[in-house]
Amino acid sequence: MNSKIVFTIAFLAVVSGIYGVAKTLFISTDTVVAIAAPAVADDVTYVTLWRNKQALVKGQNLTASMLEREQLPLSEAIALGIKQDVELDFQASTLMNTPLARGELVLPEYQTSKDQPGYLDLLIGAGMTLYPLTISSKNLIKGYINPGAFIDVMAISSPHSNLSDNREALAEFAGVTASVFLPHVRVMSVTDGDSEVIRSQVSSNTETEATIVLEVKPDDLTRLALAQRTMHLEIVRSQAHHSAPRVNIGDVMPNYSGVVELRGTSNSNQGDGF
Repeated sequence: MNSKIVFTIAFLAVVSGIYGVAKTLFISTDTVVAIAAPAVADDVTYVTLWRNKQALVKGQNLTASMLEREQLPLSEAIALGIKQDVELDFQASTLMNTPLARGELVLPEYQTSKDQPGYLDLLIGAGMTLYPLTISSKNLIKGYINPGAFIDVMAISSPHSNLSDNREALAEFAGVTASVFLPHVRVMSVTDGDSEVIRSQVSSNTETEATIVLEVKPDDLTRLALAQRTMHLEIVRSQAHHSAPRVNIGDVMPNYSGVVELRGTSNSNQGDGF
């Protein structure tokens, strides 16, 4: 009889132990689930955006220092019309096609690359236009004048000769002058190469002439058109002039006199005919 009581007690102890272990396992599982559940709820997708830290103007190129990186939840980005990360072009040749106030979102559609329509209009300043000018390359220094530089256009003119042909020597010096014809003009292109964004289709004698594209005021177009057909033109890097320099032939040839001497013998001979 005692053995049955001992067996019963042992059986109950085993059952209690199993129950206790099972209860502990269930509680641990519930705790793990309860802790892991919030991590699933925090799995949010973010989108990268860019805001400008300063006002941007039309025709300006972007640098990373001008912008501030920002991340928004996808749901908020979609509300702004953005579904994925915004990728901008930071190449120096890519320009803004619209002005933006400080703190606005900068989007790829606000940029225009050099191979897209409308790019040339972004390069030209407000109220300016382009003009291809053929000049003498005799005194040009290679690499000294590049796109973006400012130049002075110098002209040598004569009231008796057309000096647009650079190979023609002067036979008459009377009235020959040299002056700064057009000061402080921006160069947009120097060569006709395929690598240039702005390319002139004007052909030139590469031995004595070069064609450059200038950014000028519309009022200067007619002056330039006439000048390159009547004068000898050269360009130099733009300088600060107190006044527009103008030189006559007498300033470089001190002994030159443009006065034609009328001899008395000639007048006498003409009078004998009456």
